[in-house]
Amino acid sequence: MHSAEIIDEAGTSEKDAKPLTLPFYKLLSQADKVDWILMALGTLGSIVHGLAQPVGYFLLGKALDAFGKNINNTDEMVKALFKVVPYVWYMAFATFPAGILEIGCWMYASERQVRRLRLAFLKAVLSQEIGAFDTDLTSGKIITGISSHMFVIQDAIGEKLGHFISCFATFFSGVLIAFIACWEVSLLAIFVVPMILVIGATYTKKMNAVSVTRMAYLSEATAMVEQTISHIKTVFAFVGENSAVRSFSESLGKQLRISRTEAFVKGFGTGMFQVVTFCSWALIVWVGAVVVTAGRALGGDVIAAVMSILFGAISLTYAAPDMQLFNQAKAAGKEVFEVIERKPVIYTNPEGKELGAIKGSICINDVHFAYPSRKNTPILRGFSLSIPAGKVVAFVGSSGCGKSTIMSLITRFYDPIEGSILIDNYNVKDLDLKFLRRNIGVVSQEPSLFSGNIKENIQAGNWEADERQLQKAAQMANAHSFICDFPNQYFTEVGQRGVQLSGGQKQRIAIARAILKNPPILLLDEATSALDTESEKLVQAALETAMQGRTVILIAHRLSTIVNADMIAVVENGVVTETGPHHHLLTSNNFYRSLFEMQNISQDSDARVEDPMEDLASIYTDASSHFPDESREANRTPQFSPSKEDLEERKEKAVFYRIWFGLRKREIVKIFIGSCGAALAGISKPVFGYFIITIGVAYYKDNAESRVGKYSILFACIGFLSLFAHSLQHYFYGLVGEQAMTNLRQALYSGIILMPSVYYLYTISMITSTTTNSYEPTFFAAILRNELAWFEKPQNSVGSVTSQVINETATVKTIISDRMSVIVQCISSILIATVVSIRVNWRMGLVAWAVMPCHFIGGLIQAKSAKGFSSGSNAAYSELVSLASESTSNIKTVASFCLEDHVLEKAKVSLKKPLAKCRTQSIKYGIIQGVSLCLWNIAHAVALWYTTILVKRRQASFENGIRSYQIFSLTVPSITELWTLIPTVFSAISILTPAFHTLDRQTEIEPDEPKQPPRKSIKGDIEFSNVSFTYPSRPDMIILDNFNLTIEAGSKVALVGPSGAGKSSILALLLRFYDVNEGAVLIDWKNVKSYNLKVLRAQIGLVQQEPLLFSFSIRENICYGNEGSSETEMIQAAMEANIHEVISNLPRGYDTSVGEKGCQLSGGQKQRIAIARVLLKKPAIMLLDEATSALDAESERAVINALESLKLSTTNITVAHRLSTVINSDTIFVMDKGKVVEMGTHANLVTASEGVYSKLYRHQSFAGN
Repeated sequence: MHSAEIIDEAGTSEKDAKPLTLPFYKLLSQADKVDWILMALGTLGSIVHGLAQPVGYFLLGKALDAFGKNINNTDEMVKALFKVVPYVWYMAFATFPAGILEIGCWMYASERQVRRLRLAFLKAVLSQEIGAFDTDLTSGKIITGISSHMFVIQDAIGEKLGHFISCFATFFSGVLIAFIACWEVSLLAIFVVPMILVIGATYTKKMNAVSVTRMAYLSEATAMVEQTISHIKTVFAFVGENSAVRSFSESLGKQLRISRTEAFVKGFGTGMFQVVTFCSWALIVWVGAVVVTAGRALGGDVIAAVMSILFGAISLTYAAPDMQLFNQAKAAGKEVFEVIERKPVIYTNPEGKELGAIKGSICINDVHFAYPSRKNTPILRGFSLSIPAGKVVAFVGSSGCGKSTIMSLITRFYDPIEGSILIDNYNVKDLDLKFLRRNIGVVSQEPSLFSGNIKENIQAGNWEADERQLQKAAQMANAHSFICDFPNQYFTEVGQRGVQLSGGQKQRIAIARAILKNPPILLLDEATSALDTESEKLVQAALETAMQGRTVILIAHRLSTIVNADMIAVVENGVVTETGPHHHLLTSNNFYRSLFEMQNISQDSDARVEDPMEDLASIYTDASSHFPDESREANRTPQFSPSKEDLEERKEKAVFYRIWFGLRKREIVKIFIGSCGAALAGISKPVFGYFIITIGVAYYKDNAESRVGKYSILFACIGFLSLFAHSLQHYFYGLVGEQAMTNLRQALYSGIILMPSVYYLYTISMITSTTTNSYEPTFFAAILRNELAWFEKPQNSVGSVTSQVINETATVKTIISDRMSVIVQCISSILIATVVSIRVNWRMGLVAWAVMPCHFIGGLIQAKSAKGFSSGSNAAYSELVSLASESTSNIKTVASFCLEDHVLEKAKVSLKKPLAKCRTQSIKYGIIQGVSLCLWNIAHAVALWYTTILVKRRQASFENGIRSYQIFSLTVPSITELWTLIPTVFSAISILTPAFHTLDRQTEIEPDEPKQPPRKSIKGDIEFSNVSFTYPSRPDMIILDNFNLTIEAGSKVALVGPSGAGKSSILALLLRFYDVNEGAVLIDWKNVKSYNLKVLRAQIGLVQQEPLLFSFSIRENICYGNEGSSETEMIQAAMEANIHEVISNLPRGYDTSVGEKGCQLSGGQKQRIAIARVLLKKPAIMLLDEATSALDAESERAVINALESLKLSTTNITVAHRLSTVINSDTIFVMDKGKVVEMGTHANLVTASEGVYSKLYRHQSFAGN
């Protein structure tokens, strides 16, 4: 049946909505001995860092005891205080090496581990069987796994883990010191801790569920972007930008909705930490008063116990964001380790046999096979065939009958369900997998090349080959001559997926790669389908030479390429119906004979004969009189005129403001409310610091229990105020951050966002010095609005662009939700603490001010370092993402040529630079952290020392001095956070800068001008007038040189000629994928530049040489760009493309998923769906670039008849190498080296015996065979 090779997804089960996450320790599984040593040292540094605060408050308790014991004797009090001060200095100096170890070791250890994790992930991906890529391992999942997931994991097992340990060290050491100081207060704290843990566990569970859901939505959005960018030519040709934007926006909408829950859980959870903490300490403080009144403890010991436990509890709240990140890392790690631990069905068996030499005999015994995703639909039903060594065997049959499937089974891309495949009498399952594939050469229907130069792509066949062998292989594949025409010859970059080369050039390089491999078994699946006739003849002769002494299996729809095969096997419905040589099958097999008769173009020679020069004047007319008025271009001039340098400078200055991207008035209100909440949250620390010392002093006064009871009530109120403040802060900032990130993603991806004038007045006016009316659409030359040449640049690869849209834009939310809100809170704490401190004692307050600049100077240095560090590493990882994306997209080629180790080596090389840079940066950051910790604790020592001096001079009471000091002391964590957060904001802005450069880029081909184009349909008259053209990526290589051509509306025209002659370039210029260097391209006597590009493309249909389908259903693929079409129209288009019967036989019919990039379909089936998509469009101009090259003869004839039925109303331009598809054209243009060398009808051209076309005709005629 025709549907044999389509894999349906109907039988797949739904994944659990809330899968379990990964145990955290599994994230550390890549650590080696060095990493464990680094983590141990980092843990030591974190613990010492964590000990500093509880020890400091233990010393504060000793200072209070010195006050209380000598409350009536100032001199003795001063002596006792001076005994405490040195210990504070000792503690300050101990934190310097601790800071170096904490940051330096954790940062470097995480980089080393994640480097291995990335390589393990990529290795696991490359080791999976091909079937996994048909279903589970989508490109979006792989890109997300190796990029954003890895960043989250690295953050979690690096500095954040060190910070988390430091926070818990503060908590546990605080409890220990509290037991030493006052066991009764500490015992009470034991009952408090479970309450905090319950809140933490609930918070973690809720955030975990949200994280898993967000990860799923993120992967979905990533897959959408990756698919659109990799199919960008199809998207442009079918004006699919709006459809792509709509799908992407729906995915972002899901994330926006889940962000509400995330923001609420984060705010309420953090607030509940504060409530439980402060209420508990209110109780403990009151119990402490009872203990002091009873004489069982001193006031200083109680304060030391209270403050130590207090800071321990507060440190848990600081650890809450870390726990949120750990949840995200576990959710990300689950997806990563699922891939790493996935056991491939087909894998390299260490016990597999390696033969001395393979002769090449193949025996296929009663093979039954169905693709894993649809086991109830058999593809092969008892396929049996014996192929002797050294023989050439050809498979002939309809598309989908199982021909390519046999090749996949021989190379063990899949294993048969029943039966066996033997090579030299050994079951392929018993042979070493890489040994097997090294001895099989494959040239597929759709050539796959890799980023790099031509030499590297050919050398992939045999890395040990020398220069002479490489050039010989290229000569045999008829590739050497066109390679030498390039300025850089074999070092010419081919671009991602070979985008810089024509289809025929790519195929010849793929053939050269297979020849260089020199395998005993050669599999050619439509190996010459993309070649012109002359190249095909030469390559066929070269292949026949290369075939000698090898076993060769050919699949071809052109019978001219297989007539000399030793044996031809006719395959129908998954079985071999007959075998024999060409002449035998012509007489014995009706199916084969019908294919031969349809392709024998000699029978069509009775077409009318006309004078080939008859219409010369009408075709080559001077088009200078038809040039449109160039004054139209004036409409594109901007309405404001600052200089370019001034504009760029303003943009750079406005980057910070632009992170609040596209926010409306109500978002501004949310920012205000969130800022009020953050400011209120900042009140708690300084106010608490004021009253805790007041309580400490009250312990030594009369009625201590009553006095402290009042203050305990204030503590509880502060806790509930914190709940309210944190809820407002995180909820509203979370919503605003998500909205700003969503706005930037949409604008960067689509180039369109609705923005109010408030945003202009606040941000864009800084760039353009203009304002606009409220809520008008703002257009940016963003990704989907860029011209095609932009996507062909190496820096704009699929992986890089996808990473920019998904990963880099996520920095906006990080800045707003996780950074700016806390920055406001920290600033509030610092200001309030400063004011209150000066009010209590101005001398002590000024000292607090005096030591603050030390922190800010260090922060500025750290910010500068962070900005330089982030940009370099992102570029390196972008290279790795591109490599992973390309390798998985071409996974069959990677597997066929055993390139897994080569890809991994390239990945290792790409990761060396960031590792070396991280080593230097970790030391630098460690020193900065050590200096900062030392300075903070020196500030404490100075404050205590100066308080003692003030008491000694009678310039302040101990109570006011120590209160002023304690207010400042409790604000130190806010200064710490501010110091940490400000550089991360600068670092994040440096990450966002390239994204804003992309957003601000002015496209060279504007798709939306004029803004309101007339809706008049085009007729289809086409003219090329004195056109000169070179591709932007290869400006030195002329494609079209003073090219002239006129095509009348409704005519059917064919372009034939060798590969690289410029045929496909003509189609690209008509669709305005590129602009000409000189001359003009006219449609209906108007320059294509004067048309609204989207309106123009909507009336032009394109079927490409390599069919590209989207990961949708068949229905969505056929209706792509024509979403308003009815069911009847869609079915009619499918019937005309000869695909309706195949689709109807599927269990889910038109709702069947085609898989990623159409992987569930055969090549012929994909092409017919692509043709149906164009037929449904009903274009005024039809462009067919080798549209039927992938079809069998029967389907090709049916499709050609359908296309011919449109010629009365449609201008048809066909690029073809098979002359049988163009013999009925009104005019045939023969091209070579960017010029027309012959033209006329088929009958005219064949009469010129020495003409180029006549030679092509004789080569393809079966009469010649």
